[in-house]
Amino acid sequence: MLVGTTSELLVQTLFGLGGVLTFLFLFIVTNKAMRELRERRVAALRRELEPKILAYVNGQGERLGPQLGASGRLERAVAEEILLDHARFLKGTARDRITAACEELGFVQNRLSQLRHARWWKRAEAAEKLGAMKSAKAAPELIALMHDEVADVRMRAARALGQLDTRTSIKPLIEALQDPSRWSALRVADILSGMGTEAADELVESFHTLPIKARAAALDCLGRARSLRAPGLLIKLLADPDRDIRARAAHSLGLIGDPNFTPDLLKALADPEWPVRAMAAKALGKLARPQAVEALTQALKDKEWWVRINAAEGLRSMGEAGLDALVGALESEDRYARHAAVATLEGAGVLDQYVEKLASPDATEREKSLAFIRKIVASERTDSLVSSAARHAQEKVREQLSRALNPGEVKA
Repeated sequence: MLVGTTSELLVQTLFGLGGVLTFLFLFIVTNKAMRELRERRVAALRRELEPKILAYVNGQGERLGPQLGASGRLERAVAEEILLDHARFLKGTARDRITAACEELGFVQNRLSQLRHARWWKRAEAAEKLGAMKSAKAAPELIALMHDEVADVRMRAARALGQLDTRTSIKPLIEALQDPSRWSALRVADILSGMGTEAADELVESFHTLPIKARAAALDCLGRARSLRAPGLLIKLLADPDRDIRARAAHSLGLIGDPNFTPDLLKALADPEWPVRAMAAKALGKLARPQAVEALTQALKDKEWWVRINAAEGLRSMGEAGLDALVGALESEDRYARHAAVATLEGAGVLDQYVEKLASPDATEREKSLAFIRKIVASERTDSLVSSAARHAQEKVREQLSRALNPGEVKA
C-alpha cells in the first residue's frame, strides 16, 4: 500500500513539474514572439516616420504634428526616439526645430512628469532625455532635481542643464561646485566648460566663493573655455599660496594660448614647487615663443622628472629652434638634461632620421649623422641605437651603429 502511494505521489510530482516546464516554455516562446513582433512594428514605423521627421527638421512645414497625423503610444515613442537620435548630430536651425517638435508633441511635458517618478532610474532617464531635447522649459525642474537624494540622478540633471545652454542653468551648476560633499567637482566643472565663455565668465566672478577642492577643477574649466575674462584672475593666481592652484593656473594659461602670457609663465618656471614648474614648462611649450627656449633648456636640468620631460616636450613643440636646443643639450654636463633630450629626440623621430642618413651616398651627410649618434652614445642612453644596430634592414647601417656603440672594438 505504501509503495502504491509513493508511486502515485511521484507521478503527480512529475506531472506537476511537466506542467510548470510547459508553462515556462510557452511563456518564453510567447514573450519572444511578442518582442519580435514589436521590434518589427517599431522598424516599420521608423521607416514610415523618419522621412517625414527629417523633412520637417530640414525646414518643411511649421509644425511636425500635422505631418505625422494621428498617432498612438508606440508611434509617439518611435517619433521621440527618431528626433533624439538626430539631435545628437545636428546644430543650428535644424537642432532648434527638433526642440520645437519635442515641445509641440508633448514629449517635454511627459519627461517633466517623469522627473517625479518614484523609481530613481526613471527620474535619471527623464533628465537625460530632457537634456537631449534642449528645451529651456525644463530648466526649473532640472534645477530642483539637482537636490535629488540619488547621486546619479543629480549628475544627470546637472548634465542636462549643461546641454540647455540657458543662463539660468549656470548659477545652479556653480553652486554645485560649492558643495563638494554632494558633487564631483571635476564632473561639474567639465559640464560648465562645455557651456562656453558665458559660464566661464560667471565662474570668474564666483571663483573666490568656491572651496579649495573645487577651485582646481574650476581653473581647468576656465582654461578649456578660453574666457577673455579669465587671464587676469589666472595671472594673479600664479602667486596663490596653494601650489596646486598655482600649477592649475599655469596650465590654464597655456590652454588659453595667448603669447603675452610668456613673461608670467617664465616667472612660474622658477617656482619653488615642482608641480608649478612642470605646468609652466608645459604651458610655455604651447605658447611656443622663442624667448622661452633658453629657460626651457635650463629646465632640462631640473631635479624633478615631470619638469624635465615637460620642458623637453615644450622645446620639441617649438620647431627648429627647440630641436636645436635639444640637440645642444646632448652635450650638457647634467645627466638629467642629456637623458631628457635623448628621450624627446627619439619621440620626435629625429634619431631615426639620423640613423637612416648613415646609408646616404653623401659622405658629409654620413659624417654628420655619426657625429650626432656619438653624442647619443656619450649621453649613456642607447636603447634605441642598440635595437637599430641589431635589427636595421641595411647591413651598412648596422655596422656603423655597432662601431659607434663599441668604439674600442676592432673588426678582425
